[in-house]
Amino acid sequence: MKTPTIRYYLQNQKKQTVDQRIRKEPIMVEINYGYVGLDGKSNKRAKPFRVALNASIEPVMFGKANCNFKFDEEVFKKATRNNATIRTKMGRLQESIDLLVDRYVLADIVPPPSQFKSDLLVELGRVKREIAGEHSILAFLYNKIEKDEENLLGNKRSKLSKDTIKIYKSLSHHIENYEIATSEKLTFEGFDNDKYWEFWNVINDIFKDKIKVINPKQPRKQRKNKTGYASSAIQKYQKNLMKVMRDARKSKTIKSIALDFDDEDLILADTEAMKKIYVNIDELKLILDSNVEDNYDLQKAKDYVVLSTLMGMRYQSMVEARNEKVEVYIDDDYDFQYIHSRQNKTKTEVCIPLLEPVKEVLSRHNNEFPKIPDNQLINKYIKSLFDYVGINDNVKLTRVTYNNGTLISTVSKAEVISTHDSKGGFYSNLRILGMKENAIDNITHPDKPKKNVMAKFYDKTDMLDRAKMFVDEINKIDSEIYKF
Repeated sequence: MKTPTIRYYLQNQKKQTVDQRIRKEPIMVEINYGYVGLDGKSNKRAKPFRVALNASIEPVMFGKANCNFKFDEEVFKKATRNNATIRTKMGRLQESIDLLVDRYVLADIVPPPSQFKSDLLVELGRVKREIAGEHSILAFLYNKIEKDEENLLGNKRSKLSKDTIKIYKSLSHHIENYEIATSEKLTFEGFDNDKYWEFWNVINDIFKDKIKVINPKQPRKQRKNKTGYASSAIQKYQKNLMKVMRDARKSKTIKSIALDFDDEDLILADTEAMKKIYVNIDELKLILDSNVEDNYDLQKAKDYVVLSTLMGMRYQSMVEARNEKVEVYIDDDYDFQYIHSRQNKTKTEVCIPLLEPVKEVLSRHNNEFPKIPDNQLINKYIKSLFDYVGINDNVKLTRVTYNNGTLISTVSKAEVISTHDSKGGFYSNLRILGMKENAIDNITHPDKPKKNVMAKFYDKTDMLDRAKMFVDEINKIDSEIYKF
């Protein structure tokens, strides 16, 4: 076991600029003792762990501004000459680390970072050593899903969306599959950082079909891909697993969690979009001109593409719009229909003026939003629609896999089109037609709603002003599609 090295840094070192850092910041400690583990790409790397010193200091007393207040012994020593509190805590930390290292050497062990950190917090007197049974991550997740479904059914304020709960259910199936594949139960007490990456590697191998798993709680025929998961797919599940871990940390029943929450590399980095496609104007015209009223699936797809492309709405907003009524705004200069949409993903609201093709769709559904099938089904319908109307141009896909590199392929647009690409067409098409960016942003990225609850639901003045600006810009466009 190597002698641990200690690095002190401030919490906001990577989060704020020098000019912003004028208030006291918590002092953090990184402890590196040469422990080597696997990262998300199965590469070996040193794995330090981090703890808080439980002390704060002004950045100018910690380091030099031209080094973004990186720890400077001379600056720190001079600034704290008359205040030994922080130095005392540093000394206590060093003594505790030395004591633990002596124990580890005598026992001839090199502990994983999670254990070292846990033992250190006990030695510092911050945590009491608990002797208790281990707690299943899967059981905790099952309970969370059950409560989330109850909140959704009861329409409680803290409810999660149906799609979010679906992600948690998928995560639970991944844990089930891991436990079936390894015959090992995952517990909060044993799920350290090394186990964390082992989990994702096993899940990826199951998806590659390198590991065979029959899960009685899932359909027998599960989708497989020999190149494994996309990095973005693993990242999505990682973020949700971390939410589960944080919920567990807040609970009264889970006393010990091995995972090192201070490890900044627990979530994979963002990657380039797999595809950069949208429903363009020519394709939208083909779809509008198509007659598919005798085919339920294709008509559902057509309605969805028209509404989403001409209103800039995400799938979830489209589903929830069914509860909204079409309203009319009339004054001396304006006369247009609109719908009040709540964009849950961005926690914003907007009044969206209804273009002529949108009004035609709503008129066939009692002047209301049609019922939208679940996301997987409507995506299937949209692919069939594109194939039916002959939109099958080749597009390039860039797929960044979890641990199989970046793969580039060429496929038909009809094979990969999705609900998200309909929304993407809203912004792209209007920019091509010359609309001002801020007028489009007023619909796609409106300001956050007012905090006052009553104002949030009844004061639509600002939203209607932005809607009128959108109407003005549409009226400048010479288009058979984009008109009121």
